[in-house]
Amino acid sequence: MTFLALHNVRLAALRTVAIYAFFASVWILVSDNVLGWLVSDHAVVTALSVFKGWLFVLLTSLMLYQLILRDSRRLAEVVSRLRTSEERFHAIYDSLNDAVFIHDAVSGRIVDVNETACRMYGYSHEEILGPPAFELGTGEPPYSRAEALAWIHKAAAGEPQRFEWITTARGNRPFWVEVCMRQAIINDESLVVVLVRDIAERKQSQEMLDRQHVQLEELNRTLENRVTEAIAELRRKDELLIQQSRNAAMGEMLNSIAHQWRQPLNNIAIYVQTLPLAQEEGELTEELLRDDVARIMEIIQYMSKTIDDFRTFFRHEKQRQLFSLQETVEKAVSLVAARMEHLGITWQIAVQQTPCTFGYASEYCQVVLNILNNAIDVLETREGDERRILLTIDEQDDIALLTVRDNGGGISPTALPHLFEPYYTTKSPGEGSGIGLYMAKAIIEKHMAGTITAKNHGDGAEFTISLPTVEPL
Repeated sequence: MTFLALHNVRLAALRTVAIYAFFASVWILVSDNVLGWLVSDHAVVTALSVFKGWLFVLLTSLMLYQLILRDSRRLAEVVSRLRTSEERFHAIYDSLNDAVFIHDAVSGRIVDVNETACRMYGYSHEEILGPPAFELGTGEPPYSRAEALAWIHKAAAGEPQRFEWITTARGNRPFWVEVCMRQAIINDESLVVVLVRDIAERKQSQEMLDRQHVQLEELNRTLENRVTEAIAELRRKDELLIQQSRNAAMGEMLNSIAHQWRQPLNNIAIYVQTLPLAQEEGELTEELLRDDVARIMEIIQYMSKTIDDFRTFFRHEKQRQLFSLQETVEKAVSLVAARMEHLGITWQIAVQQTPCTFGYASEYCQVVLNILNNAIDVLETREGDERRILLTIDEQDDIALLTVRDNGGGISPTALPHLFEPYYTTKSPGEGSGIGLYMAKAIIEKHMAGTITAKNHGDGAEFTISLPTVEPL
């Protein structure tokens, strides 16, 4: 019973005794005095005194009955409210998600638990409150009974405790819990209230997060090496593509040199062959010999200049510089002019504007040569007399434009979306590497901040190269 309830019972008892004493005192004083005033006969006084005594007993009995009945009703109401409050408390107490243990502050003995604790640990209420066979921890330090008692004593000393703990359910199943301890005084008894929350899932999530954190740290430690290796692999592949592109360009260059040199070599052969004939005929004069040697030297100088032109155009440039689009295109066309003449291909350079752009002239020349050689290859297989290539140079909104258009029948719709992909080619096996247009796109877009596109136009294909006329930041 609480102190307040005991105090109320004492007050009720004292109130009843006070009322009884007051009534008895008043009755005795008033009835004796009144009886002495009214009656003088001793026998009558004795008889009336006996009657008065029985009347007192009757009246006091009725009074005590009413007082006790009233207090009993009040007590019954209080008991009913206490029972309702206790039932409500136990309903809340047993419905908590956390297990509740109430320990003796000195011995650590469990004096009460809620139903959640029974469900969490798999024991009945009696088993938990029975002999000290129930173990809160694992039984081994630092999760043994001794450590648990130390925590309880700290909480009993007025220091609320909160910690994580490994406990065991029935069948020695260990799991992690979060424990909160706080001192409580109940009926003048020092107790410790312990709240236990199952955090096994949280621990598993934390352990998984820790493992992922370790894996992430390991990944971060190895990421630099992996990135370095990946960059090295990409560079190796790029170098391979560049080498293949250079080999292909070298083949195209040799093919162009062959076309450029074929006619001069024929001319040299003619001059060399006519010299013995002129000597046999007696027509070889010093002047004729000097003229033929001079012509042969002119042809040799022309062939030497052709080599220098090719070597200049395929030389790697280290810095971006301003160059004339028209001059570079004209020089590129001159390298394949002999081949186009040999195949009967007519060409025209239409200059609308004369823009200059920043970049690498030799690489730009290589791109134009690649497009021209592809067009020549297509036109070489085209039947008919008219074969033509039109190159248009223009400038629009600070963009230098070069359009190369042929009448070779166009590009297949299935091939058009893949035209700039590496190793994709529409040529027969052994005739194309599939890296020329890929490298052309890389040169224009990555090295010179421009764009290159392809589409079908009329009866042929059209390639457009766009470059800024101002140096990009």
